[in-house]
Amino acid sequence: MRTGAQSLFKEPNEFSVRVKICGLTRVDEAVACVQAGADVIGLNFHAGSSRFVDLSRAREIIAAIARPAQAVGLFVNRPADEVARVAGQLGLVTLQLHGDEPPEDLRVLDRFWIIRAFRLGSVADIRAMNNYLERASAAGRSPDAVLVDAHVPGQVGGTATLVAEDVLAEIPPLPRLILAGGLTPENVAERVVRAHPWMVDVASGVESSPGRKDPAKVAAFIQAARRTPLG
Repeated sequence: MRTGAQSLFKEPNEFSVRVKICGLTRVDEAVACVQAGADVIGLNFHAGSSRFVDLSRAREIIAAIARPAQAVGLFVNRPADEVARVAGQLGLVTLQLHGDEPPEDLRVLDRFWIIRAFRLGSVADIRAMNNYLERASAAGRSPDAVLVDAHVPGQVGGTATLVAEDVLAEIPPLPRLILAGGLTPENVAERVVRAHPWMVDVASGVESSPGRKDPAKVAAFIQAARRTPLG
């Protein structure tokens, strides 16, 4: 039974898009993001990422922000039981699977809210995403939200690359679509208008260097996203 994160997944927000700032590595920057109005911050547990945080730093960040439910743990191709163990140790209630995890992992992680990420570089990638979602639905456990990111060979996120226009146009309607990939304060409004996402996700687009968030860019990004009406 999933618990927590009620404000993220259940409270209506009919007028503006939600905002997730991903790849936080410092306590002060995480607090600043929440104070600037971010709905969610992302903690990256992928050891190959420049935004990787260990459990000690993750605990410090989670303890410092206003509500622990605002923290999402990002994992890439880790065994589901390991993901559950780490999330349980940190008190996380929302997880982001950003690799090639099979639909069966969703059943193992059923007590958590799950964001499933897909890296899209072609219409074939969209077909693969749709196939995954159909298999998950047939197995009785669909992801709670779907994140779409740009496909860059050899990378799993934070690529500063936009999802291609022709690919973006072919994404089917999804109840909780999270748009990532190359978003910046300068382009997020236009992408919200085009894709109508439930949430936007940014990492490199608000950084001064990998893993270091720029407060001015964070504030500008949130303002640009929020002043763009949904619908």
